[in-house]
Amino acid sequence: MNKLILSVLFLVGILSADDEIYIDQNGSNASIDLEQLGSSNLIGGTSSVAGTVTALDLDGASMTLDINQIGSSNIFRSDAIDGESFTGFFEFTGDSNVFDMLMNSTGLITSDFVNMNIQVTGSSNEFDVEVGEDDSASYLDLDWTILGDSNVFDFDIDYSNAINFVDINGSSNSITANLDGYSGTTSSDSGYLYLDIDGSSNTYNITQSSTLARDYLKIIQNGSNSNICIIQSDSGGSTSC
Repeated sequence: MNKLILSVLFLVGILSADDEIYIDQNGSNASIDLEQLGSSNLIGGTSSVAGTVTALDLDGASMTLDINQIGSSNIFRSDAIDGESFTGFFEFTGDSNVFDMLMNSTGLITSDFVNMNIQVTGSSNEFDVEVGEDDSASYLDLDWTILGDSNVFDFDIDYSNAINFVDINGSSNSITANLDGYSGTTSSDSGYLYLDIDGSSNTYNITQSSTLARDYLKIIQNGSNSNICIIQSDSGGSTSC
């Protein structure tokens, strides 16, 4: 049986403002490296503006994506990242950037064994991450390292057997996390969220509502005047603080 292996390497170095990248990738074993240096640059998606760029659409197994946006007022948006064994490294350095990512939000293509590392250095950035909406992101490993103030993070993740680690060093940050899934019987193989927070006046609204599974939450907080709301529901239902 023939096996198609597609390996693609994009390396883009940009030294001026207002540059744009469009990628529509279909195939396994792609290796994609994107770097933008400067301000007001764009890696496209459905909500792209400027020159009406669309896509960042990646479909295929065993892909690797490395994104480096160094500067302020940059935008990364993905229409879809779909496929198993995906590895992603995202580095954002600067202020007032936007990161908007969809990974298998339709639940039509499995996105299991995903490993993502997101590093943020800067303030007043906005991050919106949606991973799976039909228990389709098993064994997700999502790690955040955040250094800066007044950042806004919104997670909507449907998973089983997953680990989510968030390390924040800064003040006046806001995290809203809606985490649910189905399966698993122990804290080691269900939903695990670990928050390590150094800073004051942060706001956290965390909801874990897995059905017939065990969620586990660990918070280490070093700071004052923070507002923390935690909801856990093992029946998959919803409540509020």
